[in-house]
Amino acid sequence: MKYSPTLPMLFFLLIILLACHPVKAGDHPIDLEKTSAYFQEIKQICHTDDGALWGENLWGPILLIDPQTRFAVANQADEEGLLEKAGDVYIGYFPPDKGIANSTTRFGNKSWMMVMYPLPEDDYSRNLLSIHELYHLLQVRQNLSFSNYNNDHMDNMDARILIKLEWRALEKAISANEADRRGLLTDALIFRNYRRQLYPEKVSAENELEVHEGLAEYTGHRICSKNNDHFAQQGLSNKSRYWDADTYVRSFGYHSGMLYAFMLDLGQANWRETIRPDTDLGSLAQIHYNLDLPQDLEKAYREAKRHFDYPQIWEYESRREQNRQQILEAYRVKFTRDTILTLEVPSPRIVFNPNNLVPLDNLGTVYPTMSIMAEWGTLEVTEGGCLFDWQRAVVSARGIVQENNILRGEGWVLIMNEGWKLANQGKEFKLIKTE
Repeated sequence: MKYSPTLPMLFFLLIILLACHPVKAGDHPIDLEKTSAYFQEIKQICHTDDGALWGENLWGPILLIDPQTRFAVANQADEEGLLEKAGDVYIGYFPPDKGIANSTTRFGNKSWMMVMYPLPEDDYSRNLLSIHELYHLLQVRQNLSFSNYNNDHMDNMDARILIKLEWRALEKAISANEADRRGLLTDALIFRNYRRQLYPEKVSAENELEVHEGLAEYTGHRICSKNNDHFAQQGLSNKSRYWDADTYVRSFGYHSGMLYAFMLDLGQANWRETIRPDTDLGSLAQIHYNLDLPQDLEKAYREAKRHFDYPQIWEYESRREQNRQQILEAYRVKFTRDTILTLEVPSPRIVFNPNNLVPLDNLGTVYPTMSIMAEWGTLEVTEGGCLFDWQRAVVSARGIVQENNILRGEGWVLIMNEGWKLANQGKEFKLIKTE
């Protein structure tokens, strides 16, 4: 890989890391023997499936990366000689201008599945994570392209109540006998379609998230579980990860997508080869189970909600909504009435937590923590939030301090690349090119 000449300081630090960590087994931030065994375990799982699920073996290039040191262990060589063979694995350092997350990435002229170290100690959780990300790598190989789907409505109280009712009905359905499953699935689809009646412009975005992340979660459980009972047990044991998320904007589809896919399996549907980025998994389930929904969805919703813990859900969401409005007002002051730093990011590379995003009116979404890599440098937000809309990033500039090419503010640090400088335009700061 060719390193950017606009990152001299970070490149120098990387050279120091390489010098301080000679290639010797046992002298690394990541245990190479354990990682080799982990790779072999994943390989065996993939070869056991051998394309039965999606028509192609999921096994592919894997990078395990320590975020603190950027030390990387891979299961195979890259195509530019950046990794060095060490026993059964390949080792090196991940570039400082690339984000680290559980995701996919390009490195050494090759597409990789990337996971962060340390991995879960529990075998099932570790394998689930890996298969989830390997499925994303398969999506890359199959040229499945997803937009920056915007599900900001999922922070609203009514949408959250309806997705929770939908989840509750689906969770009961996957554990129910065949006779009861149809009625529970019908209730889930009533909640789903009533929500989509309230937010018709969000149908495509909901579908994309469920296909993108929900099918990755489904694939992990499907390949790692022993049978349907084991799948149901593991899928529900992890549900608090989604139920308890601060926001559902980028996370709800993991759970609902997985549940609808499993429902299709329980119905012995032949569905996987029809998947496209905007496929409606709920509609597939409705068609396969041959279900008719009532014309008056609002009336059906009011009747069905009584069977799925509605009072408790409403009480929780009512308290959350009061707190949310206070948080939104604080963000409005911070990002629209106070001193700010505005960054243009037409082609950003970002790392963020999908479980804590806060949509802010029509201004964009507040990411409480995130990393952004762009032509002007690297921004690391550790607290306080960043208002981001995929074209522009805004952070508070109150108390901003510059030391050489490093800018610091309340809860963030920005390392500027060469050829950029900080400019003050009243209550707004910007980065502008000097060349």
